[in-house]
Amino acid sequence: MIPAIEFLLAVSIVTAAAAMLLETGLRHLGLPTRWPWLAALALGPGLLAARLTGAGPVSAPAPLALGSVIELPGVGTSGVGPWVAGMDGVAALVWLASAMWVLAVVARAHRGLTLESAGWERARVMGRSVFLSTDRGPAVAGVWDPWIVLPRWVLALPERELRLILVHEEEHVLAKDTRLLGAALGLVALTAWNPVAWWHLRRLRAAVEVDCDRRVLTREPDRATYGASLLSVAARGVGPSLGLAAFTEGSCNLKRRILAMTAKATAWTALGGGVLVALGVVVGVQACGIESPVEPQTEAVQSPVESPAPVPAPTDPELRKAPVPTPHTKAPDLVNRAEVAAAMETAYSAELRAQMAGTATVYIFIDEQGDASNVVIQKSSGHPALDEAALTVARVMRFIPAENRGAVVPVWVSLPITFQAR
Repeated sequence: MIPAIEFLLAVSIVTAAAAMLLETGLRHLGLPTRWPWLAALALGPGLLAARLTGAGPVSAPAPLALGSVIELPGVGTSGVGPWVAGMDGVAALVWLASAMWVLAVVARAHRGLTLESAGWERARVMGRSVFLSTDRGPAVAGVWDPWIVLPRWVLALPERELRLILVHEEEHVLAKDTRLLGAALGLVALTAWNPVAWWHLRRLRAAVEVDCDRRVLTREPDRATYGASLLSVAARGVGPSLGLAAFTEGSCNLKRRILAMTAKATAWTALGGGVLVALGVVVGVQACGIESPVEPQTEAVQSPVESPAPVPAPTDPELRKAPVPTPHTKAPDLVNRAEVAAAMETAYSAELRAQMAGTATVYIFIDEQGDASNVVIQKSSGHPALDEAALTVARVMRFIPAENRGAVVPVWVSLPITFQAR
């Protein structure tokens, strides 16, 4: 499987566990529960984008893997951006196709809702401006300028139930829930192939409704009537169009909402909520530490292994002359990726791209300051011009120095550099 896809799946699974803990804990504490699920949706794409664009912290880089190839962008690089970095063509196509599918579904739903709403009647119900539909709603539509939709049959409900339904939808408008759900759908579109992301969205929608129920019951503390109104709407309501914040959404969510608003608080509720929130934070932090999948990588002349004692290295002038095994327990990490990419564009000129492509493997001596103070060709690309370009690029590289048992040491590493016009 493509490393970036594996990374996003791993982050999604870990953040799902963290969000479940946080949601339960925050509910026990009487606090909003939507934010953990929104964070779960955003964290994976955010981490991947930050690390692929070099925006992530260089103070805690991912470990360097052995035997990997670095491909630095030339002028002919695709403009798709970091989302397809490290993926083959088929995976990139599937990724983009799934995103386009989501956008097409949203556009179709929006068009259908626009056409349907043309036949709705604007009215005032209990002092509130609403649209009356045949059977759509109760719900809130519109992302930037939300409006309430009521089916005509709710007007026949008891006055108290109708009032609570209106208060519920009014709370959605005040909290700008349609904007939040629109943003969440946009995040899902970034990784539409990921089933865990869709599950995050489902749980977010449920959390939005639970939060809204809590606010309604704070304003109108009548659980019995409110529960009756939920059941009345669930018995006759039609599923909402994509992107609507609706009064009821499915039997599972309805059960979760009723359990949430009828839960009894005890002396241990707040303590348990605090413990669950703390655990959720710990698990969420672990998601941030999942190893980055697409990084420029190097191959050590000798694999770093933990030795029983530091291995004495040759004297510095002697070590610098030619590649030799250099023991280390922590590999160096490239830190100036943007400069290296620019050097690659310059060294691999348009004339060279038109004539040749290949891979040159370079030995790089990285001193205690992290500078590439000596570079030599290990394996030729078969083209002297490409070999010279590879040496030019290697000389630009700067690293976090290697360490051996906690001490900074100079090392030789082997790095394949691929020249390929795209």
